[in-house]
Amino acid sequence: MKQNQNGREEIPQTIEEHIDLMTRRYLETGNVFKCITARIGFFPYAQYFRKVLLDQDWDRLNSFIYQENCFRSLCSLMCGDSYYWAFLDMLDALAVGNMKTLDLLVPHKTERVTHIFPVYRPATDMLIGLWRKDDSILDYAVSRAKKFVSGKRPQWERAAVAYLLAIYDKNPEEAGVQLEHLCKGVMRTDFDADTDKVLFVPAHGLYQLAACLWDKELFQQLLMPNHKIFSKEYAIWRNTQKVHPELFAKYPEPMINHRLTNPEIEMLEKN
Repeated sequence: MKQNQNGREEIPQTIEEHIDLMTRRYLETGNVFKCITARIGFFPYAQYFRKVLLDQDWDRLNSFIYQENCFRSLCSLMCGDSYYWAFLDMLDALAVGNMKTLDLLVPHKTERVTHIFPVYRPATDMLIGLWRKDDSILDYAVSRAKKFVSGKRPQWERAAVAYLLAIYDKNPEEAGVQLEHLCKGVMRTDFDADTDKVLFVPAHGLYQLAACLWDKELFQQLLMPNHKIFSKEYAIWRNTQKVHPELFAKYPEPMINHRLTNPEIEMLEKN
């Protein structure tokens, strides 16, 4: 891979500017989280996402999404008193193999959260029960999830929860149907046209959840969606490689890289 005059891998100017900005802020504050609160997320993500996807370099794409997930997850971990708002961050972490952060984000018990986007409550409850393998939580979550699915929320929300119910039931046929519905539903929402409606990463996270929880034979029965915002090629790569995600663009200050990929350090300092 070509490198620029600073020895860094060739990356777009907007990302170079982001790296320089983050470095200056870190030298001023000495704290990674304080560097990014003004611009939540990997700033040039939307501008460059489509090109990374079209290059079909799946390792590079995975690293690109991983870096964005590190930023957003750190903000979720450091802000507020509940991680229920971070449901999509949890799915993105699953998608790219950011398992350390996923385990920090997924609560160990259900919470009585209010004033939250409606789908996040039943979906997160189901994810807690499934990921933590806690039957007592699932006993609570399943009935509420079924009630949500039978309601009148938008298609993508009901499909996300129905998919989690299918994971619980170990029903690959139903899971495949709901994953397809999810993708179709996303196109009728206000999700970002430059990222989510090009590749819906949370759908890949849900797909990877089945890969994590089901045995290989059952997982192979799960059909991937035939939809433009789900990449079958990326999904195949993800499940045929030993994925160890790395940052797409590293920073000259090693501590920035270390804390983005080990957010528990920032959490300890906060506490």
